[in-house]
Amino acid sequence: MRQDKDRSGKWLLTHHGDSVLRLAGITGFSSWRALQTETVAPRRLPDGLIELRFRGESEPTLVLVEIETYPDADVDRQLLDDLMLIAVDRNVVPEVVSLVLKPKGKLTVAGNSERTSPRGQTRISGSWPVVRLWELEAEALLAVGDVGLVPWVSLTRTTLEPEELMTRCRDRIVQVPDANDRAGLIAVTQILAGLAFPDRRFLNLFGGPQVMIESPVLDEVKELIRQRLEAEVTNKVTAEVAAKTREAVLREAVIAVLEARFGALPAERLAALHAVTEEARLRALPPLAGTCPDLAAFFAGLSSGQ
Repeated sequence: MRQDKDRSGKWLLTHHGDSVLRLAGITGFSSWRALQTETVAPRRLPDGLIELRFRGESEPTLVLVEIETYPDADVDRQLLDDLMLIAVDRNVVPEVVSLVLKPKGKLTVAGNSERTSPRGQTRISGSWPVVRLWELEAEALLAVGDVGLVPWVSLTRTTLEPEELMTRCRDRIVQVPDANDRAGLIAVTQILAGLAFPDRRFLNLFGGPQVMIESPVLDEVKELIRQRLEAEVTNKVTAEVAAKTREAVLREAVIAVLEARFGALPAERLAALHAVTEEARLRALPPLAGTCPDLAAFFAGLSSGQ
């Protein structure tokens, strides 16, 4: 999930993960808790990892959950990556639930993916259920009586008029006794309803903009955005450091070859060499340093870009 409205799904996974699992038909567990996925896959974080406990089973069941706003050709491949990462990290193959919120043209999420070795002799594959919200019935979700399902209702199939549908959603949520949970549910319901009804006609139905501003969901969304930005900055810095390290190694190799052949380099020659920062150019210099007849020829080639 990359947009703020998609991050509301992260809040639902944390606070109403059991309801998300119910969308996929996973029931019967005695307890559940959302696990932190940050330590599982630093390269790409799954949307949610939920631990379930079933009576009579000594080991917990892990469920990997991915939520996508629209179908995308890359979703299945990414899910297989996440599945393999968690299987290695936790030494167990998790259940997988893939939720897609809105259709988009002819794009589909197949619910399976396969990786093949370059020579085609080795294959890794996976398959999992895909929950397409627009194929579910709104009335059926409302009839369950689980308030954690209410935020998803606007994205499902219904015969109700939009105003009636959202009024019924509101009437369910306002009965939630915990004020923070109620405010969070109102906020994510409005955010997800914005996908179904882009004109935001139901904002006042849920208390207007002030309710959104005061919602704990927005605080959590802002924190998620902050963490994402920090991760992106860290990755960028790491990449820059790695690039500079490669440049330094190449430059030192060139200096070592030149000094072994021609003696210590004058300061102005070193300065000219340190002025070269493009990695592609630096990679071409060790062969030149090893074959040039003298320093003048080397630095002539350096100046000409050879």
